[in-house]
Amino acid sequence: MRATWNACRRSPDSWGRKLLLPGYTTPLGSRSDSHTTSVDFQNVTCSGATTSQLRTGDPNSWGWMGNYHEKTQIDSGVLSSDTTLVMLTIGGNDGGNFTNAVKNCYVIGVCDRNDYTGKIDQAVADTGTVIDEIANAAPNAQIVLMGYPHIVGESQCWAGDFDTLNYLADYMRDKQKAKVDELKRSGTKVAFADPIPAFKGHGLCDSDEWINGVVAGPNGDGDFHDGDPANQAACIPKPGQNICLSLESFHPKNAGTTGYAQVMGQALADIGYKGS
Repeated sequence: MRATWNACRRSPDSWGRKLLLPGYTTPLGSRSDSHTTSVDFQNVTCSGATTSQLRTGDPNSWGWMGNYHEKTQIDSGVLSSDTTLVMLTIGGNDGGNFTNAVKNCYVIGVCDRNDYTGKIDQAVADTGTVIDEIANAAPNAQIVLMGYPHIVGESQCWAGDFDTLNYLADYMRDKQKAKVDELKRSGTKVAFADPIPAFKGHGLCDSDEWINGVVAGPNGDGDFHDGDPANQAACIPKPGQNICLSLESFHPKNAGTTGYAQVMGQALADIGYKGS
């Protein structure tokens, strides 16, 4: 047993590290690694996290999927009055919505979009609370909520319900953007970044996929085995096999994280972000 492991799957190729801030030609992660005094980049992302694992206070599932043996992200100490930028993507994991939608719509191929929209509504409402708490902890920061792309492309190569998956991405995008607009009207310094246009032509089944399809697990830290406690991690079974899929499944490849970084860079340029 190791004393430490990258359970949250924080990657050196994450889109936050690849971000080119307006006016710079060196990615944010590389600048931070060089110990420059011009930037202090902190990454507390965690694969599988829900909105409750970002909020202040003791997480209900402390030490489990989405935060493991860490404090909630807002309580982690990375936010202060000196923070100038906070970037996040959140909400898809709430209520097991993403896992269930992929399992039922893509793997099984039978799903009803109405089974998921209510949980999206609740996740977006809870995201508003998260953003309020971030703004309180980092009152001088520009907050940017990154949305979710279409997972699958327009050329179907699997018998699943692709239309519902992409409908749900559109539905969540519209709800998240509306929530961000509401918060902006109330004075919160927040913006929304929409990756759906940039990922067009790069979903599953497209000729240039930016997103992983089915990846058998375990494949690296953070993955679980068939037979692990059911409440530890939602297991998407690989069709016909008694294994759990890796958390890499249906998440961006290296090209996808580059695409995300470009979307964020453009969003920051559009709002005139200058670093303070």
